Amino acid sequence: MASEALFGGMTATEIDRQYNFRKLVPEHPAYFARWQAESEAVRARLNGRYDVPTGPHPRQRADVFPAGEGAPVLVFIHGGYWRALSKDLHSFIAAPYVERRVAVVLLGYGLCPDVTMDELCGHAQAGLDWVFANTASFGGDPRRVVVSGHSAGGHLTAKLVSENRDRVAGGIPISGLYELEPMLGFEVNEQLRLDPDSARRLSPIHAVPAPAPLLMPALGGLETDAMHRQQADYALAWAAQGNAVREIVEPGADHFSVVDRFAEPGSLLFKAALAMLKDA
Repeated sequence: MASEALFGGMTATEIDRQYNFRKLVPEHPAYFARWQAESEAVRARLNGRYDVPTGPHPRQRADVFPAGEGAPVLVFIHGGYWRALSKDLHSFIAAPYVERRVAVVLLGYGLCPDVTMDELCGHAQAGLDWVFANTASFGGDPRRVVVSGHSAGGHLTAKLVSENRDRVAGGIPISGLYELEPMLGFEVNEQLRLDPDSARRLSPIHAVPAPAPLLMPALGGLETDAMHRQQADYALAWAAQGNAVREIVEPGADHFSVVDRFAEPGSLLFKAALAMLKDA
């Protein structure tokens, strides 16, 4: 299999080299441990609502961090290649936004292979539906909802923005996967169970709407050529439909440290995200 050309002329070996983020960043366990510790501290400190059901699956839950009446709302969807991690590791993201009067909602969803990719995408949509139905309960402004997410969550962000273009004010997919065909030749597909038809159907790059709100795809400058190509191609597809798009490349960040930058007030990504939320 390693010598057989797969998607885009890449072999399975090349796909692994471009998309195996944990192998590319061997210190990733330290990121996860720190995120967990910081997130536990944030949940203890902030006045949030935790594990609110957004659907029947046990992982369809939301954490809500209010920021006062009329606040814009940042929705965040975690990564993990659609098969790992959770919203609980990402509460640390909320603190700097709440301090600047932005409400934050973290969405959970069922993971593959317990659910199919279609079901997983449905969980993300149900979570966003919950946000719009309940913004008044936590003081958020439903006209100023911006969706964001990292990696697999970046893919879900792109899908949600496309499919809810009349409701969301913008999207910030971070290190997103917008074209899923490479996953057909990658080990994660043992859990995702994508085939050529579903990989294309669930790829945001093949379903760009028009008109649509501002999209701000972002990734770390140290990420692979394939990830930079994914972002560049998606931004071009978004712009080709006449939609506003602003690409962000966070200098010196890898696939995991870019999440830290999203919660770091001095970073390019944080400043751009906050500006989008305040201008929504």
